[in-house]
Order: sequence, then structure tokens, then C-alpha cells
Amino acid sequence: MLETIRGRLLTHRPRQIPCDPSLRAATVLLLFERDGDVHCVLTKRTDTVRHHKGEVSFPGGMFEPTDRDLEHTAFREAEEEIGVRFDDVEVIGRLDDSWTYSGFVISPFVGVMPYPYEFSTNPREVAYLIFLPYSILKGDQFAPQRRSGEWISFHYNGDRIWGATCRTLMTFRDIVENEKI
Repeated sequence: MLETIRGRLLTHRPRQIPCDPSLRAATVLLLFERDGDVHCVLTKRTDTVRHHKGEVSFPGGMFEPTDRDLEHTAFREAEEEIGVRFDDVEVIGRLDDSWTYSGFVISPFVGVMPYPYEFSTNPREVAYLIFLPYSILKGDQFAPQRRSGEWISFHYNGDRIWGATCRTLMTFRDIVENEKI
């Protein structure tokens, strides 16, 4: 499955949204294989973070002037939030930029990491990790609800996954399944 994902991302040309650097953020879809399925690492944010309190998201955060580029932003934040080192990840692609409801533009990267892995979550930012099986994205459980033409959310193990995170997962699934996006 990871080879299929690599191949699809190799030919994908991500849509990029121009915006002010102060509105830029980057995330990373960290993938690993476990029990015959590819899994994606998500975080449940604490109620004490500044933005997106208690929401499910990908590791990532805001671009800082000292970051080399958006990929550096994504992995700097991933290391701060969940202890995943850039050297442990093979970057295999980038997905389309996406606006958040709070007015940021997110640039998502995709990387493959080893498993098992010794995660080290930052308790100020991350309440817990969610390992979402890719098979969920292809199954009946992944049926995001629409409101006013926008994909809103789906639930996994009691967590609501919505907004830019949900849209990014849909885009990822559509690219991998070679569906029109």
C-alpha cells in the first residue's frame, strides 16, 4: 500500500494558495504500516493551546521567520508536539494547500515513518495520539457530513475529525484512490 501511495503522490501537483507569511502553517501526515494497514498519526489537541483547542489535527503549526521553508515548519512542529525527528521520516509528497475556518493556510506534507516508534508527546499541546487506519478512509465509516456544500466531519473512536483535517484526509484518499479531486 505504501508503494501505491508513493506512486500517486509522485504524480500529484499540489495546489498552492498565495498568502501573507503570517497566515502560513504546515502540517505532516505521518504514515506507518501496522497490522497489514497503513495508519496516519493524528493528535487530539489539549484545551490549553492557543488555536484549535480540543480539536483533532495533524502535527504541525505556524511558519516562523527562522524556518527554511514550509517543510521545515511541519517537521519542526512535529518534533515539538510528538517527538518525531525529521531524520526518522521519508518525505514522499505534498498535498493541496487549504484554508482553515480561522483564516490560516495549511500546507500538508506526507511522510513515512518507522513503527513501532517511541513518540514523546508535549503535554501542553497534545492530549493523546490517534492512529487512523487508511482502511477507514475507504470504508462506510468515512462518510463526512456536508453543510452548505462544505465537508464538515466524521467520527472515529469517539473523536470528531472536521474542517481542514477532514478535507486533507479526503484529498489524500482521493489522490491515493486515483479519484478526481
